[in-house]
Amino acid sequence: MKPRENEDALLSEINLAEMLIDRSIDAIIAFDTHNKIIAWNRTASIVYGISKKQAMGSTLLELIPGLKEDCETLNAIQHALFGEKSFVPASKLHPHRRHAENHYIALKDNSNNIIGVMNIVHDVSHRIKAEQKLQELNDELEKRYRQLQITSDELASFTYITSNKIKEPIRHIYTGIEHLIKVEAGNMSDSGKASFRRMQSSLNRMDLLLDDILSLTQISILQKTDTEVDLNELVKEVINHIKKISDKKLNIITEELCTITGHKNYLYLLFFNLLENAVKFNENEVPEIKVTCEKILLPAKDSLNEMEFFKVSITDNGIGFDTADSEKIFTMFEKLYEKKYKGSGTGLTVARKIMNAHNGFITTESQPGKGAAFHCFFPVAE
Repeated sequence: MKPRENEDALLSEINLAEMLIDRSIDAIIAFDTHNKIIAWNRTASIVYGISKKQAMGSTLLELIPGLKEDCETLNAIQHALFGEKSFVPASKLHPHRRHAENHYIALKDNSNNIIGVMNIVHDVSHRIKAEQKLQELNDELEKRYRQLQITSDELASFTYITSNKIKEPIRHIYTGIEHLIKVEAGNMSDSGKASFRRMQSSLNRMDLLLDDILSLTQISILQKTDTEVDLNELVKEVINHIKKISDKKLNIITEELCTITGHKNYLYLLFFNLLENAVKFNENEVPEIKVTCEKILLPAKDSLNEMEFFKVSITDNGIGFDTADSEKIFTMFEKLYEKKYKGSGTGLTVARKIMNAHNGFITTESQPGKGAAFHCFFPVAE
């Protein structure tokens, strides 16, 4: 290539480089080891309101007001002059970088000598606005959460006080009826006595229903706890309790279970409700129930990752139910067999709320006449 062609090629490369620098959305500035400007692109002119002609040959400290007081930036420039890459984030304390982050990179010649510094100024105003908006939303969410927590606590306290105030007159009415039956037994007909007994039975059901409502409100305000709960021991306690109160001969098989983080009293209530249902809704002479546990991986919500869960299953050989009722049975006061089996219809509602409070969930499988299986999924603690 001829000398003239070499010069033209070099000029073409220089012009291309200048054009690319000028088209950059970032302000690009270069200055020598004496802080004198040797490059100033079009975006820098827009950002600082200073033309390239005015900037060239001036020092950085002359062009940018407040830079002398910005120790963080001066320190970053010094690091760049020693060959280190430096970064200075946006800061509300300094007007020249209120909405801009700065990168400082050493410029070297062909002999690897440092001849200056390149400063890339990146506008982050949109990001800062988005972060401010997000912070405002977070603050509002936290405020509403606190209000909701206060309301929830107040509602739980109100329900507890009210329920106990109702339970006391119920007991008085029940005792009064019992006393009336004993004292006036000779003056009552059998039909009258039967009517009073039905009234007592209704009062008992009301008392049990209030207990269930209290359980639900208490679970609503369940706080996170770090208590380690061995389900082997807990389920064993539940089974012993159920065997004592049941009039059936039970065959309950328990495999090796797991230890989870949770609230022991509510976990006890969870397994009591599930095992009691397995016994109640069972017409076999010897109900057979199996409690198993396995560790499985499931897709995480709102993520492509997977999460580990302990899957604790309670399987029985009872009457079962139709798959179409799988969601219906968790509804409060919902009873599929209302006339045949006693209960308030809150047991499975309580079970679901307990699982939700432990950051888990519950599912079920069943067919009429072929038993049912309830699966409790507890997240494995990291």
